[in-house]
Amino acid sequence: MRKIIPEKENPVLRQKAKDVPIADIGSTHVQKLISDMKTLLAKEGYGVALAAPQVGESLRLFIVSGRALARGSRNAPDEIQSTEVTPHYIEPLADQVYINPAVLKMSRTKKEKHEGCLSVRGKWGIIPRAEKTMLTAYDEKGEKFTRGASGFLAHVFQHEMDHLDGILYTDKATDLYDDKPEEE
Repeated sequence: MRKIIPEKENPVLRQKAKDVPIADIGSTHVQKLISDMKTLLAKEGYGVALAAPQVGESLRLFIVSGRALARGSRNAPDEIQSTEVTPHYIEPLADQVYINPAVLKMSRTKKEKHEGCLSVRGKWGIIPRAEKTMLTAYDEKGEKFTRGASGFLAHVFQHEMDHLDGILYTDKATDLYDDKPEEE
């Protein structure tokens, strides 16, 4: 089983990842990588996506958790604005796999958002990113698709695309700060 490798121990994070040959998408290696990444992501309380370089694989592949997709689909605000939360059940969505993703469009309008990374634990930052983006990619079955996103999900897409290009959010942050210790 793979693990998420911290930045200081993972030189792959600073490399431009290689395309996955389309014929290899159904291979045991790629399918096991996808399965391992989904398992790792499911164990993370705050992680919403995971790129192959984060587990030491220099491949253009990332996974967005069903939690992030559900949040994006209901156009939830990035932060809860009040202490009162209306209880409602949202059907869990399946994780989505993006293989060899490419940006088709990106809005000029940017918005700053709070961001962290499973490879850079204990730190957070404010990152300006495009409000909207559209990607094309292959899924785990080798079928090509296009997906547009705005707000939170667009932000996630850009973070993961950066991972595939050897860029970390800390390179773009306008403000970096340490995680606050939990109060007892």
